[in-house]
Formats: sequence, C-alpha cells, structure tokens
Amino acid sequence: MRWKKTPFLRFNVVNICNVFLQLKSLGIHDLINFDYLDPPPAETSKIALEQLYALKALNYKGELTLMGRKMAEIPVEPMMARMILAADQHKVVEEILTIAAMLSVNGDIFYRPKDKAIQADEARKNFFILMVTT
Repeated sequence: MRWKKTPFLRFNVVNICNVFLQLKSLGIHDLINFDYLDPPPAETSKIALEQLYALKALNYKGELTLMGRKMAEIPVEPMMARMILAADQHKVVEEILTIAAMLSVNGDIFYRPKDKAIQADEARKNFFILMVTT
C-alpha cells in the first residue's frame, strides 16, 4: 500500500508573546537569535516584544521585570496574566477571574439545545440586553 503524499502543515503561532515570556523567564535573553526549529517572522517578533514592553513584562533593555516574572508564573496569555495581576491592586480579583475564565473558553459559553433553539436565542438576547443596560 502506498501512502498518499500530503503537504507538511505549518503551524502559525498567533501569539508568540507567551513563548517569548516563558523563554525570558528561563534565562534566554537573545530571543531574536535563538535556535528555533521554525523561527517566527521578524515583524511578529518585534510586535511581540513591543507588546511585552507595553505590558511592563520587559524593561527598555528587553530584560524581564518583576511584573514579567509574575506574569510568567500564571499559565495564561500575557495580556490575561497582566489583567489578573492588576485586579489584585484594584481588589476585583474574583470578578476578573470570572471574566478571564469566560474569555479562555474555546467555544460558545451558551447552551443551545436543538429542540429549544428559539427560547435559547431569546434568553441569550435578553442576557446581552441586560449586560449593556447595567
């Protein structure tokens, strides 16, 4: 039996920030010249480093900050980690953790049974109206 030849699928990393933050926390300082199996495009790397700087995970020299070290310890994307750490300063951790959990779900958070689709759609619409008006 001959195997059907299939093209190699290349996985594009949408958010390389998390990878960069983890590498920095492991003591790898030169992310641009790091020996990646498949290096990210230069523009993607630049944007990721700028984002980590904006989140205060890196200082102006590109070094990991105390905030960056704390962010690296939280197993979520850097923006989410920064949001969780900021929540503590504002005493809204419980609310932010609820929001973070909802944002990290990879699908629809609403249950929509097929036999009650109309009622489910109406309940969802009312939920959004309630969220906007309060």
